[in-house]
Amino acid sequence: MTNYLKYLLIFSLFLAMGCKNPEPEVPEFPPIITVSGQNPLKTGIYMDFVDDSVKFSDRFGIDRFEMTDNVDTSLLGYYKVFYFTQSLSGMTAEAQRDVWTVVKPESMKGEWDVAWKILPSEDLPSFIDSLSVVGKKLIINNLNNVPELNIELSLAANLQDSVYIFEQYSSDSLYYIFGSGTIDERAMSMILNYSIVEESDTTRYQATYSRETISTK
Repeated sequence: MTNYLKYLLIFSLFLAMGCKNPEPEVPEFPPIITVSGQNPLKTGIYMDFVDDSVKFSDRFGIDRFEMTDNVDTSLLGYYKVFYFTQSLSGMTAEAQRDVWTVVKPESMKGEWDVAWKILPSEDLPSFIDSLSVVGKKLIINNLNNVPELNIELSLAANLQDSVYIFEQYSSDSLYYIFGSGTIDERAMSMILNYSIVEESDTTRYQATYSRETISTK
């Protein structure tokens, strides 16, 4: 092969390499904020608000993320939580979640002062009751000042203030209990109206539960 043909072949190879198409640019997309779980998210009054079901992701990595909220867990109500994130490539994303501060059984644990009466107006001696929680039920340990009753309450897990007592028969089936009540907007007082039926006699009661300090957090 002559030198001329060698140079021509080398020149052709360089020319082919120079005309090769450049690598296509990878398109950039903003980071992704995934808000999982309930929306609105329900958090208990007087309990710490924690949102651990939000994830930030990006193919280039996350540079920073922020969460801002005005959630006041000392008061029932609706609130907004805002999320912001920025990727290492500089792109940003935003998202939000609604939060609902509600009454949950855990919110009601603790000692309560109880003013007690036979309806319509006969006042009875007051006492202190320590409400506890078993599973998702709030337990009144001392309803009617009789500890062995162990009445279970079902609390409304929303902004409604209604509660009710399950109908409960005693072990000897001589009486059963039913009733309802209300919880104030700060879960600092609760009024229960209930009846105890013994054989053919029905006695109606009202118990007003109140407390001054909260120690549920």
